Amino acid sequence: MSDRATGLLEPPPTAPRDGDGKGPTHRGGGGGGGNDGGAQSGAGLPVSNSRLLLLLALMASTMLFSGLIGAFIVLRNAAPTWPPAGSPPLPDWLTWNTALIVASSFVLGGAHVAQRRGHAATMKAGLLVATLLALAFLGVQWVGWQQLRADGFLPSSNNYGGNFWLLTTLHFAHASVGTLLLVRASVLALRGYLPVRLATSVEVASVSWHFIDVAWLVIYFVLHA
Repeated sequence: MSDRATGLLEPPPTAPRDGDGKGPTHRGGGGGGGNDGGAQSGAGLPVSNSRLLLLLALMASTMLFSGLIGAFIVLRNAAPTWPPAGSPPLPDWLTWNTALIVASSFVLGGAHVAQRRGHAATMKAGLLVATLLALAFLGVQWVGWQQLRADGFLPSSNNYGGNFWLLTTLHFAHASVGTLLLVRASVLALRGYLPVRLATSVEVASVSWHFIDVAWLVIYFVLHA
């Protein structure tokens, strides 16, 4: 297991011990204590850089999704018939993907709890299963898109088609980033990093994926309303 930090979310190396061997030397009263969250925070900041970036990203994504979903609702309410005549029914893979993303979020929640309690094996298994479910979510959506294209339901078909593709594509992009975070946390766990050193990595991946889960549920129910 390597003790050298290689990225923003990877745990830092253990602090060196002082001359009398009584433990790590802390300066400025803000030592991380082996937790990857504390060592990444700047002097005087109440949160780490990773958590601050996560908060800003979630705020921006919330505003983006809210605006697009609001525009979809306005168009739907203004249309005399919705969906427009000739539009195909909503595909079944939307429901399958809903089950996949809810399951992945549930399993990831268990992995996060295991990380907090220091249960390495449970954390590792939960991260791996959640990552596989996230990859399945992306795969089902990609295959479903190809079927829609074959059926002639394109972004240029009508306002309904354009908004459908815009919402699902935007969510796919967010889900891809969330999956990368899950893959990264899983790889670190497989490399043998202890739960205490994966606090920030698992937290960032979990919070991001739970947000993506909620966003998908909102999109799913708006499309079926």
